[in-house]
Amino acid sequence: MGAFTSQIVLSESKACAKHTDPNMANWVTVHAVATELSIAEVERLWLRFQQLGSSERGVLSLEALAHHSVHKDPFSRKVMMQFVDKETKTISFENFLRGLKWCETSSTENKLRGIFRMLNGGKSISRSMFKEMMESLYVQPGDKGNIDRVVDTLYRFMDPENKGTINEKTFVKSCLQLPESTLEAALNFELLPSPMRQELHSRLPELSRMTFTPNVGRSVVDDATLQNVAFKVYTKDWVRLANKLDFEFEDIKEFKSKHRDPQSQVYAMLKSWKTREGDSAQSSVLAQALRDCRMDEAAAQLS
Repeated sequence: MGAFTSQIVLSESKACAKHTDPNMANWVTVHAVATELSIAEVERLWLRFQQLGSSERGVLSLEALAHHSVHKDPFSRKVMMQFVDKETKTISFENFLRGLKWCETSSTENKLRGIFRMLNGGKSISRSMFKEMMESLYVQPGDKGNIDRVVDTLYRFMDPENKGTINEKTFVKSCLQLPESTLEAALNFELLPSPMRQELHSRLPELSRMTFTPNVGRSVVDDATLQNVAFKVYTKDWVRLANKLDFEFEDIKEFKSKHRDPQSQVYAMLKSWKTREGDSAQSSVLAQALRDCRMDEAAAQLS
């Protein structure tokens, strides 16, 4: 994910391994605190990390990863390689958590940029290279005959000026023109399935602190709280939140054109929602939308 890996990989001086190991009772807790994930999420991902072949020290070597089926998928393999520590050539559990959290919470644009930078190291993609990528995706014999048609259609869409290459800017711009529902279906990633998260919110103390009392639920959100929420979510996929609050593509485009920085864009969107909804702009409604978008920390601002 190129420049985005700085959000994933910690320097050695900050690694959780300095304070715990898999044999200690605080292994899950330390990682949950460091990555700001719930205990349930960390426990679930620790099980998955072990299934991938992690060692007794809680690290995953490239050799062990190569023996797992996930390594056979080109895209999954490239994603996992983003979590590798360049010095040790291994994946720590902490980096695994941070990487998957990035996949879940990052904005649509950042996800698209990350995907492009994985495809060819961030370099422009020629038509022949694009066709090779499609061939790696269309592995079934019956699909092979459709590759040329798919390549022609997609390449014209991403290279409208017929320059013969696709760069990061044109890739992201063309993808953002796709229907929001299509993008969400393609890029949505959940550490915990939504039904499981909803159940945990009502059962676990660490998440129930983010639920809301009847009095709070009936109150209209004040502007100061909206400012706090905007600060918490402007680096995340706030467009998804806007969609949850029933804003259309043109509305979002207007917020972006009228306000230069993302935090102001989010605040303007939230203020517009409050104005539109009036007495119905209640804390519980906004909190539910935030939770649906996996923005629990921001939802906690409403408690």
